[in-house]
Amino acid sequence: MEGLRLEAGGVALVDGVSLALRRGEVLGLVGTSGGGKSLTTLALLGLLPRGVRRVAGVLRLDGAVLDAAAQAALRGRRIGFVQQAPRGGFNPLVTLGRHFRETLACDGLRGAAATARAEALLREVGFDAPARLLPLYPGQLSGGMLQRAMLALALARAPDFLLADEPTTDLDLIVQAQILSLLEGLVARRRLGLLLVTHDLSVVARLADRVAVMLGGRLVEEQEVRGFFDAPRHPHSRALLAAHLALYGEALPA
Repeated sequence: MEGLRLEAGGVALVDGVSLALRRGEVLGLVGTSGGGKSLTTLALLGLLPRGVRRVAGVLRLDGAVLDAAAQAALRGRRIGFVQQAPRGGFNPLVTLGRHFRETLACDGLRGAAATARAEALLREVGFDAPARLLPLYPGQLSGGMLQRAMLALALARAPDFLLADEPTTDLDLIVQAQILSLLEGLVARRRLGLLLVTHDLSVVARLADRVAVMLGGRLVEEQEVRGFFDAPRHPHSRALLAAHLALYGEALPA
């Protein structure tokens, strides 16, 4: 993404943001709430909320510029999406199995083949008895189970890239650790390019190769993860890191 600018009612919400994501790499997108992280993620998918417009910015895949139709075609097939609140990603009146069947049908997979594929995906994200889950409705699953199921759905069409917007929010610490381990393993096994939107710098320290920091809709810093933690360049980056370290009774290096 080059030079992204998003507006609502003539007011810039995101301005001049450029990001690159490569296969096999994790890019952590961090910053305070309201900084434009989630809107930037939705812009990459062409799924902006009503009233928000992209007025500038070019999206490229392997160097080729994508128009709106080509960008829409990326969803699911080349880019998977794991959103912040897992319950919002499922139709509560539809079984988990139907969610998978409808997704897999996009690539012509139906019947027993689709069921086998759904079970394999659920097994990959840590379910021991996936066949038991397919008849269940989303309301019958815990938040952690739904987040893993959403991750399995995001992988259903074998994307090259995964966008994860605060994937561990509202989960307890044990489940958070499980989700992070899953993401880490998927990046390694599938060579996924992962854009990880988070406010938790411990998540960034564990998973990210590079860090990009947003403030007020602008990108204020981007560097390798080790450099970010050793010597953050921007005052906002230093403030984020200082607040993070304070939680553990530590201080930012002088």
